[in-house]
Order: sequence, then C-alpha cells, then structure tokens
Amino acid sequence: MFTKIKNDKLVVLGGLIPLDGRVSWVPPQATGFQPSNCYLLSEPGAAGHSHLLVDSGLAVHSDEILEDLSTLIGEGGSLSVFFTRAEMDCVSNLEPIVRHFDIERLFTGGVINPFDAFEDLARTGLRSRRHQIDAQRTGHGDSVARAATIEIGPGRVLEIEAPLLRLLMTFWGWDAETGALFTSDTFTHGVMARPDSPRVIDSTVEDTTTPEQVAGHLYAKYEWLPRATREPLRDWLAAKFDELDPEIVAPSRGCALRGRDVVRRHLDFMLKALEPQHAGLVPQAV
Repeated sequence: MFTKIKNDKLVVLGGLIPLDGRVSWVPPQATGFQPSNCYLLSEPGAAGHSHLLVDSGLAVHSDEILEDLSTLIGEGGSLSVFFTRAEMDCVSNLEPIVRHFDIERLFTGGVINPFDAFEDLARTGLRSRRHQIDAQRTGHGDSVARAATIEIGPGRVLEIEAPLLRLLMTFWGWDAETGALFTSDTFTHGVMARPDSPRVIDSTVEDTTTPEQVAGHLYAKYEWLPRATREPLRDWLAAKFDELDPEIVAPSRGCALRGRDVVRRHLDFMLKALEPQHAGLVPQAV
C-alpha cells in the first residue's frame, strides 16, 4: 500500500523485506522489516510530463507497485522514470511497468545502458526516449540525450547530482517543491518493527534509531569505509544538507524521514558513524 509523504505531490510505493538473516545489505543482527521504495512525484493538474517515478523497486513487489501505480495515475497512464542506480533493487520492475503504462521518458546515468537487459524495450522503441544524466560531459559521440534536471511539471524540476558517498555510479535527486532529497542507497537504516508499523519516520513516530544502527547499515553496504579516509565524505554530507536544508530524506530502501528536526537528527547519526574514532560503532556478527 502506498503512503503519501507530502500530499499528492510525493508518494512512496513498494513492499517490505523481512530482515531474517538472508539480506546481504543490512547488518547480520538486523531484525524487523525494511521497506523497499520507489517514489512517485506528481504535479496535479499540470499539462505534459506530470508524473515521475524514482526507481522501480524489487521484482518481488511488482504486483503491489503496479496496483498502486494504477490507483495513482490510472491504468495505462503516462509517467517518466528516473533510476538512481543501475542495480536490481532499482531497475527490476521496469519491464512490467513498460507493459502496463506509457513510459514517456527514461533517465539513467553511466555508459552502459541498464535497459539492455530488457529485450522488450527495443521492440517498443523506448531506447529513443532514454536520457543520460550527466551534466559534465558533452553529447559528442553519444546519441543519448543528456540531462542534469528532470521536469516534473511547469516550474518544478528534479535536480540531479552524483554524491560523493557511493559504491557504483549513483545519482541523488533534489525536489525543492517538496523539500525531498532522494538518497538512493544511503540513509537506508530506518526499519519497521512490524509490517503495520509506520513507513515514514516523523515527529509522530517513536524513533528508536541509534548511531550504532546507522553505522551498521552504512558499513554493511559500504564495507570499504573502515579503510577509507572519511573526513571528505562527512564534509560533503554536512555541506550538502546545509545547502539544501531538506525536509524529507527518501532512500531507495528503509523508512523515509520527514521533518527537518528528524532529518537533522539522522544526519547527525550519519556524520557520527563516519567519524574516524567511531568506526568501532559497526556491530559485529555473532
């Protein structure tokens, strides 16, 4: 079931991942349920491109996501798609979405086209609708259109940036209209105790997150971090959040964060986890 994060302008969709020891991107002792997220940004009443899907979620949640998209934009409705990463937890549902909806534009980054894995795309002509996100390089020698911003509706764009903290080629998105920062596979530490627990952490929710929990999730994905020089990562994160002052943090996995006080608290957890003297916060398997 989808959850509205900010009216009809920002909705989170997707299913839940049981944390039962079989998930490699969380610390081994993590329990509960981790949301797997994709986000629908909409501009109600706008003409032209008015729906943008950020990531497509895991294939195991395909039916839930298709049903929610049908409710939100109508069966066979039009939308654009932006992938923050070319990994399967982001791109898995592209093929079923293509079969059920009219895809106006596709936005991705990197040299290798992740859509090559879906043979139906060549037949439906979607390759010509793909835009490569890259603000620095020119389009010479590459037939793919490039973009550093994505129009959601008149006067509303999603600004795209490659974060300093990443494993593979990754992109973050900033929607000034909702104050939402889409952080892909960072800030994924928010888990739900039960399937019916809140999917969004805000001031109305009892937040039991600890710096140790944040560090555990961060280092489970970025296993190289204990051996890295982390001061530049801390400085970049602190400066980026000071610049944008986000009201919402929207990761591809884990609970979304809503409210500037909540966002700032979780940023402080993240900055603490990245301090050299706190590498020992990473929980160990037993």
